[in-house]
Amino acid sequence: MQRIAAILQTRFDMKFILLFLLFTTVCQAEPSQAVELGTVKWSRDLDATLAASKKSGKPILLLFQEVPG
Repeated sequence: MQRIAAILQTRFDMKFILLFLLFTTVCQAEPSQAVELGTVKWSRDLDATLAASKKSGKPILLLFQEVPG
């Protein structure tokens, strides 16, 4: 009887661990907008950037970056 209780406890522990890992993985998902470092405000919306550039008369800088994955 103790062996059955030990097996059930082990299965409960494994379910708890898997649930914890699933929860922490979901919580660490990438935000929809990447965190930018520094004081420069980069835009990821080309249409909005072109409109702002036309309105302000300032040029834009396009950076094409391939992110592996």
